[in-house]
Amino acid sequence: MQLPQDLIFLYLTCCIILASDKTKLRINDLSMEDVKMKESIKNKVDLLVSNKEKIEKEFKWGYSLMNIAAALVFTGANKEVDIDRLKECKKVLKKNTGTFSSFQSNSEAVIVSKMALADNPEHYINDVKAIYDILNKKHTFDNPYLIQGAICIYEAGRINEAEAIAEKYRELYKMMEKKHPILTSSDDIVYVVLLAMTDKDVDTIFNEIEDCYTYLKKDVKLKVGNNELQGLGEILALTGGNIREKSDKVVNLYNTILGHGVKWGKEHNEFGSLGTLIDINVDNDTLIDEIVEVSDYLKNSKGFSGWTLDNKQRLLFSAMLVGDSYSENGSIMGSSAVNSTVAMVIAEEVALMICMMACVTAATTVNN
Repeated sequence: MQLPQDLIFLYLTCCIILASDKTKLRINDLSMEDVKMKESIKNKVDLLVSNKEKIEKEFKWGYSLMNIAAALVFTGANKEVDIDRLKECKKVLKKNTGTFSSFQSNSEAVIVSKMALADNPEHYINDVKAIYDILNKKHTFDNPYLIQGAICIYEAGRINEAEAIAEKYRELYKMMEKKHPILTSSDDIVYVVLLAMTDKDVDTIFNEIEDCYTYLKKDVKLKVGNNELQGLGEILALTGGNIREKSDKVVNLYNTILGHGVKWGKEHNEFGSLGTLIDINVDNDTLIDEIVEVSDYLKNSKGFSGWTLDNKQRLLFSAMLVGDSYSENGSIMGSSAVNSTVAMVIAEEVALMICMMACVTAATTVNN
């Protein structure tokens, strides 16, 4: 039976209206999801700004960059700074460590912040010191990077394996130092400790780092410094998967950054931080837009611009906040725990390096 033309027209009109309504619903749902995600990032950024202001009241003479790293400790735990708790932990730290110890130098604000989040701050610092002594057994100097490594072992709940991890760390570091004596230095220590905590054997880890280094340097010809390439290899070797495929992901992300006209830092492992962002379940363009948006927001916040933080450092901290936000929403594929730990280590290392450089510059100026 043939339907009348006006009935057919009415039927098609209803289909178009229904399809349009469904499309609107999908668009509205997507918009709501985006708004919710952006709001979660904004809340995290605001918490960081607030925490940094509180920490600077207690560490007035500390380096502002290190105070930002300390604020990230609380922000990553989604906690507000408790000043009284912070003061209490500061006293505990002084009681249990030497006056001239690295525990009370540039890293103090970060260490005290981590203690403040622990159930028992005194047990925390004494256990970290015990691990530090194991790692530092064959060194003749106090090393702030080994403190970071000791904290990583403790917070991973691996204190009973500290001796074995320390031996593996020393073996791997020795291999790297022999292959690249100029590139391998103290700032590699904490990443080598983290690598020693993986299930991979030393030869596998070493070969993956080397493969990443030679592939990006000789095949891809990436215009990044040798030290940065080795640092990236260390970070990528922390997780499973094909090292070259992971390297390609970093190159694609870096090219997207350049395509957006963004100047990403290539020093102090800022470049290596891209290795923590490659498995976020969002396209590179959206990821970079969000990082830049957070960076611009921070730029207008007190203590995150001018002499305190340059654009490249601010982008690094912004990337941490955006990456952490996706992790909380279950959107990071792979090991979000590893990425979160590495991101925090990078933030602390960047702050520590710059603070140490500032100390050397200040000392040189005074002597002259």
